[in-house]
Amino acid sequence: MSSSTLVLLQLLYLISLILPAFSANDDNQFAYSGFSGANLTMDGATITSGGLLELTNGTVQQKGHAFYPVPLRFVRSPNGSVLSFSASFVFAILSVYADLSAHGMAFVIVPSMNFSAALLGQFLGLANIQSNSNSSNHFFTVELDTIKNKEFGDINANHAGVNLNGLRSEQSYYAGYYDDKDGNFHNLSLISREAMQVWVDYDSNNTQITVAMAPIKVARPMKPLFIASYNLTSVITDVAYVGFSSATGTINVRHCVLGWSFAMNSPASAINLGKLPKLPRMGPKPRSKVLEIVLPVATESFVLTVGIIGLVLIRRHMRYAELREDWEVEFGPHRFSYKDLYHVTEGFKNENLLGVGGFGRVYKGTLPVSKLEIAVKRVCHESRQGMKEFVTEIVSIGRLQHHNLVQLLGYCRRRGELFLVYDYMPNGSVDKYIHSIEGKTILTWAQRWHIIKGIASCLVYLHEEWEKAVIHRDIKASNVLLNGDMNGRLGDFGLARLYDHDDDPQTTHVVGTIGYLAPELGHTSKATPLTDVFAFGMFVLEVACGQRPINQSSLDSQTMLVDWVLEQWNKGSLVSTVDSRLEGNYNVREAVLAIKLGLLCSHPFANARPSMRQVIHYLDGSIPLPEMSPTDLSYHMMTIMQNEGFDEYIMTSSSMSEMLRHSSSASTGLRRKWLKRSGRNGNDMSWTKPMSSLLCTILSLVLILEAFTTSHGEFVYHGFSGVNLTLDGNAMVTPDGILELTNDTINLGHTFYPTPQNFRKFSNSTVQSFSLSFVFAILSVHDDISADGMAFFVAPSKNLSNTWAQYIGLLNSRNDGNRSNHMFAVELDTTQNDEFKDIDNNHVGININSLISLQAHHTGYYDDKSGFFNNLTLISGKAMQVWANYDGESAQINVTLAHLGAPKSVRPLLSSSYNLSDVLRDQSYIGFSATTGAISTRHCVLGWSFAMNSPAPAIDISRLPKLPRLGPKPRSKTLDITLPIATAIFVLAAGTVVVLLVHRRLRYMELRVDWEVDFGPHRFSFKDMYHATEGFNKNNLLGVGGFGKVYKGVLQKSKVPVAIKRVSHESTQGMKEFIAEVVSIGKLRHRNLVPLLGYCRRKGQLLLVYDYMSNGSLNKYLYPEDGKPSLIWAERFHVIKGVAFGLLYLHEKWEKVVIHRDIKPSNVLLDSEMNGRLGDFGLSRLYDHGTDPQTTHMVGTMGYLAPELVRTGRASTSTDVLHLAYFFLRSPVGKDLLRKTHRETSIVCSIGFFSFCIIAH
Repeated sequence: MSSSTLVLLQLLYLISLILPAFSANDDNQFAYSGFSGANLTMDGATITSGGLLELTNGTVQQKGHAFYPVPLRFVRSPNGSVLSFSASFVFAILSVYADLSAHGMAFVIVPSMNFSAALLGQFLGLANIQSNSNSSNHFFTVELDTIKNKEFGDINANHAGVNLNGLRSEQSYYAGYYDDKDGNFHNLSLISREAMQVWVDYDSNNTQITVAMAPIKVARPMKPLFIASYNLTSVITDVAYVGFSSATGTINVRHCVLGWSFAMNSPASAINLGKLPKLPRMGPKPRSKVLEIVLPVATESFVLTVGIIGLVLIRRHMRYAELREDWEVEFGPHRFSYKDLYHVTEGFKNENLLGVGGFGRVYKGTLPVSKLEIAVKRVCHESRQGMKEFVTEIVSIGRLQHHNLVQLLGYCRRRGELFLVYDYMPNGSVDKYIHSIEGKTILTWAQRWHIIKGIASCLVYLHEEWEKAVIHRDIKASNVLLNGDMNGRLGDFGLARLYDHDDDPQTTHVVGTIGYLAPELGHTSKATPLTDVFAFGMFVLEVACGQRPINQSSLDSQTMLVDWVLEQWNKGSLVSTVDSRLEGNYNVREAVLAIKLGLLCSHPFANARPSMRQVIHYLDGSIPLPEMSPTDLSYHMMTIMQNEGFDEYIMTSSSMSEMLRHSSSASTGLRRKWLKRSGRNGNDMSWTKPMSSLLCTILSLVLILEAFTTSHGEFVYHGFSGVNLTLDGNAMVTPDGILELTNDTINLGHTFYPTPQNFRKFSNSTVQSFSLSFVFAILSVHDDISADGMAFFVAPSKNLSNTWAQYIGLLNSRNDGNRSNHMFAVELDTTQNDEFKDIDNNHVGININSLISLQAHHTGYYDDKSGFFNNLTLISGKAMQVWANYDGESAQINVTLAHLGAPKSVRPLLSSSYNLSDVLRDQSYIGFSATTGAISTRHCVLGWSFAMNSPAPAIDISRLPKLPRLGPKPRSKTLDITLPIATAIFVLAAGTVVVLLVHRRLRYMELRVDWEVDFGPHRFSFKDMYHATEGFNKNNLLGVGGFGKVYKGVLQKSKVPVAIKRVSHESTQGMKEFIAEVVSIGKLRHRNLVPLLGYCRRKGQLLLVYDYMSNGSLNKYLYPEDGKPSLIWAERFHVIKGVAFGLLYLHEKWEKVVIHRDIKPSNVLLDSEMNGRLGDFGLSRLYDHGTDPQTTHMVGTMGYLAPELVRTGRASTSTDVLHLAYFFLRSPVGKDLLRKTHRETSIVCSIGFFSFCIIAH
């Protein structure tokens, strides 16, 4: 073979290698299916051996460009317009993190390939601050952006956009495509590490730019991603280069192009997908399957699995861990699990927050099974008052049942947190309707009248009808809530007190709300039902008149509503006091009755007030109000209140009390010192007597002055719980007292000291010296990267709404560097940004009016002993302390940093001379700012101190809150060593324990259904019932009924005697009775009803747990055996009245109407004090107020059945009334209603009273 032939063959072989990768018809058309051997002009980009074009190769803070080597002519037409063109390319973005990327890439058409002046990061290597958006740029780009940048108006962190001459898109849309089959839009993730194809077309005739994209295996969608109308003639130059540009920030990312085609005046050639290079694998190489099979020994795998499950269960248990005490284990309201409450409130989200009270927050939630809406009150555990309120509410409202009380469904307690679960009241409180802003909905008179009667009814129940007397002590409009039907319900029993009927309430501290407190509380401190009556009277006046109990008539004058109403009555215009917003639409008789009744109830002398039962009679019109005239009530309430010890100062506006509450700890100490010197206890309310009024006022003024002077010039915070700061953006104070400036991605947060600092003594003087210190920590979800940073700053305003994230929330591109900013900052920067000439991504800087630091240094400190510099990492997740000082005389700024616990170094980290008199205004605000980018980061401040003209107070690190742990706890190395050794022993022990637990569980097995999981009476364990009755010993048998046996038992921990009814599970009637009793009596509470403490259910057995009635049933006293005691008449009459009151509660006062259907002496039990209590609700029926009971089977006891039941089968409250009449008859007579004569005929005993009841029925 000749040498020429050989050369020719070699040439042909080389051409065959190049042609598959590159083909072109002319200079204006080309296609690459991979880039091996491609002649591209590259800047920072590389082509791998596999033919992959990598614009960036996984290095941080990098930019890369690749261009077709020769320029293309885009203008050839006579009119000078840009020609049509088409491009297609396949790309992939590979990040070391599956969910994070730093900036993106772009297809570009540019007049030059020189981008040396362009910045990386958000500018994608195409422009800088000065050149961005300049019309002289003449570049067209299609960006694939993975960062949401506020500066450029990005729609999100995953979009495609068309850009002209800058980085702000002319048009953009979420990354994705429209399916040709169903037309639905499907999202795509640009950082999914999957290859995708993009098509870009420009139609010069219609001046339209079309952009489409799809996964690599999906054909080009018929419907494009978006279409932008724009004439590119003014943008693209006659001759321009086509190519790609990309940039990275703080995250290692590879921007890859696998294939590319371009054509002028025709569609771009199809890319041969089969010839595209493969993407590199990200992350470590998968482990060998053989290794995975051989290495694990069966026993070790089992131990490891059990260990992991154990750790997960323990961790899960700790996450939802709760506290239980003896009293709540045995009986009490339903206990919810913390896990359930956490989920129903969506993790106690702020979106579900209903309001904030004195001791906690209230969240809305929905129970998953029943779909019942609830309100969850989260009580502060650390507050002793909060704990007292929690226990009080559980003991009181947890057992109260009335349709005008807010029902407590249950509770939960865990370490550090207490929760109360209420019925959700969708219409809020009466307060917001009575004192609504103009234009808002107000209550009609009919609604107001209905609410007044409802609250009066429930107060009768509290004072007289429950098993104990309950004094609410805080009746006011804001504590009366409205359900969906606008029925008033009294809530918030945190200040309630309970005592036995016929006992006197004990003297206690004065609590409640000013304006609703009865005058006698000032000298007796004793709350009684009549103090509740006083508060109710003020509430009635407030509802009727639409005014608050105390009004600020002028700057230093207050008027009580009672005094104003009496004044109008004296003038003969009592009706004029009715709320003017009703515009005369009210019942005059009812309105006058309400106002007069309010005056009578709020009488300053307790013995002149009516009881709540009398109030009910007045409202119902069953008895008239006593004759009243304004002269009979001639008193001045404000004067009486002050004479009784309620100083005028403590009745001032809430802002004054807020100032006192948020004053510094020094003011609290001053109050304690005053109390100590005066020989008084801090909890003693007797110092509010009239003789001490002046001293109180003076002390209050001293406290206010001290709080004022302390808050201007010097302060120190050891944590931020209860601190009065101004929060902006995502800033918040956690329950642990940590100030979190940010807590997620793409957000910013600011915190300000609430009042400005005076940095100059006089307007024309120099800035004074100041000093500050703070403890901070930056917690990132990733150990090695963070987004942006945080800063302490001094600024003239708290309005930072126009600031951007990359400017640490302090400035934006338009005002950065302006002298008019008047801003000083100490930045803690965790991102290297070329725009701001940052030295690295872990530095501290001093900034004046700009994000370009006056001076910066790598983070760390100088050791005082060795003088060496020690590095610190800002994103280490560990707490560090910063000290910053400004010397007004020498104009010197010093900044020092150290890890928490280390002393302040003698040599500062930064020391710069700069006169801040040229920067700061006379008055400026101080605070912190922080921002995040794509990386979820928490910027936390744990403590802060500041002082003017003196060193900042030292921060006590022992009092600082603890940082939360991020990520899972590291596994113990000791555990890894000991697990294989202890395998056999552990397996044997675990198996033994499992067998024992299963056996024990089967022994005490119970059943649970959905309704009882969500709410219901307390559920006892079968084990406790078994032990309480000594295994249901026959010696504890009290009696046998139709569906089961009743045993006496004693709860082991509380030693409370109980009666346990064991119902036959197999009996259908028994199951019906069980359900009826649990649903009805389980939620009923009245002093004349047998209380159901709880229940238990297991396979084959149903158990109901009642209070033990030591004196048995009424039946055995009406028909005593020879020599047995009978009841005297006074006892019989007392029982009759009690049962009547119990039925009134069932028929009218509970949330539903309850028909007992089996009232008879054997179902009336007597407690230790011979009080009659109605029991046995197995045949009861419930229905809503205002509806009719349904027809049912005729049930009951012969001799007590109403005649109409035989023909209608419908039980009603009237049939219960007839049963009661029969019961009345038996009680005095002491004989059976049906008695057999010698002729075997039945006769009915009759007396006058019985006849009367029959007629009434």
